[in-house]
Amino acid sequence: MTSTNQAPQPQDDSAAGEKKQWRELLFSLPGLIVTTVVVGVASWAVTYLTTAMETWGKDAESVVTVSVETNPAKIGGFSDQSIVGVVPIGTRPATGPGGGCSTFHDWLTKNGGVDAGKSKLQVAVQGSASHQVQINNLRVIVVKRDKPPPTVGLTCPSAGNANLRPIDIDLDQALPRAKYKATDGRPFGFTVNKGEIETFLVTALAKHARYAWYLELDVTSEGKTSTLRVDNKGKPFRTAPLPNPPMWSWDYNSTWTGSDQRLRVGEAFIQPKPSKGSTG
Repeated sequence: MTSTNQAPQPQDDSAAGEKKQWRELLFSLPGLIVTTVVVGVASWAVTYLTTAMETWGKDAESVVTVSVETNPAKIGGFSDQSIVGVVPIGTRPATGPGGGCSTFHDWLTKNGGVDAGKSKLQVAVQGSASHQVQINNLRVIVVKRDKPPPTVGLTCPSAGNANLRPIDIDLDQALPRAKYKATDGRPFGFTVNKGEIETFLVTALAKHARYAWYLELDVTSEGKTSTLRVDNKGKPFRTAPLPNPPMWSWDYNSTWTGSDQRLRVGEAFIQPKPSKGSTG
């Protein structure tokens, strides 16, 4: 009878031996030392970077308090100006903004709208340390820039005149900068003692894209400088370009008017058509 048993396949003794040597090395004292050092360095790096990022903000927060107001109607330097925003076409709010313009901005953001053409903010910095604190620099950080979706413009008109704003930002620039417009020509920078408040107004312009952005303040206390983020309650500020005219204007009661058209509260926003006598 012919045997059908096959000869056993030869094993790669060199490869198996090499794996065994590596296992023995890793679990030997030198191997454990190397592994512990690598893991330790990685853990230290993560801990250091995380702690440093937290400390940079906490150091600034411990010596100054920053408050931000995003509703122009509540800001003295802007309260006499019209408020302009955009909402996506087809938006159908169940309620109107209410009487006057004091609640218009809050109503706008609640219904998915954003500032249009410009965002107008008030930033107040109050000293909270027992010693004098310096505010050295103000930077603009753009975290997102994209093409705006189809929107319709809404405005709460005002008959007042605009006041001068000390800080202007052009978000359309490749590297937007905060330009301080002091009446005496001095550059941005001031000091606050405990209880003192410095207030400045920010106007951020957008013509070509929709932006999400925030500000950074450099705060120096007892020779140590840290950075404080200034944003909208933990979220970026948002600014979109003005839509094509015409826009819907609120009548402070229950109706939106656009050129020769009227829109009642509860109806979906569409792009109003130009008036018959309009040329563009």
